[in-house]
Amino acid sequence: KLISFFIAVLLGGSFLPAQEVDPVLTAIKSRMDSIVAFEASVEMEVDISFVTMPVKEAEISYVKGEPIAITSEDFVMIPKRGLDLTLNELYRYPFMTLSLGKVQLQGRECDLIKIIPTTEASDFSIASVWVDRETLHVLKSQISTKKNGVYDIFYNYQAEEDPLPSEIRVEFEVSGVKIPLRFLGRDTQIDKDKKDQDPQERGAIYLRLAHRGLTLL
Repeated sequence: KLISFFIAVLLGGSFLPAQEVDPVLTAIKSRMDSIVAFEASVEMEVDISFVTMPVKEAEISYVKGEPIAITSEDFVMIPKRGLDLTLNELYRYPFMTLSLGKVQLQGRECDLIKIIPTTEASDFSIASVWVDRETLHVLKSQISTKKNGVYDIFYNYQAEEDPLPSEIRVEFEVSGVKIPLRFLGRDTQIDKDKKDQDPQERGAIYLRLAHRGLTLL
């Protein structure tokens, strides 16, 4: 289901790989592991040329050690890469990292780090993360999956001290992700003729989160 398909890159388990890992990723994982619970209201918009869909709304709640719970009056499907709020999928299997040094991203200086899985069990072949070492924020991740194409995910935070983002933009190749768009809701319209015109089109999903009840260790 796509509502759980956009949830798994930022709510993680406690596993840390034994391979050599950049210390900033270890620090970010420790910060994410300190989250005991939170709730949030989510608004979702889709930017795909052949899809017409009104803004969707949902409520999410999380308790450490349990799957995230999502409720909505409409059947909303959110790819897990979008609501993976604690980078669970990146940390799930052992990996090694390669630091590419300082880079600029949207006017901010950050560190670019490559993440290379060391096991075939991982569902991605390589990933890159743009990290602010001062705030321990992941500003962007690019994940090359083995079956669903490449995701570019951008994160915005309301305040420097916030551990969770308030806005997420997920960009992807529409054909690679294979989203069952007919399940995006009863009031969603799909232009099938336009869909076939550009099979390599990139789409985007925008998520706005209003967090509340954040509990830390």
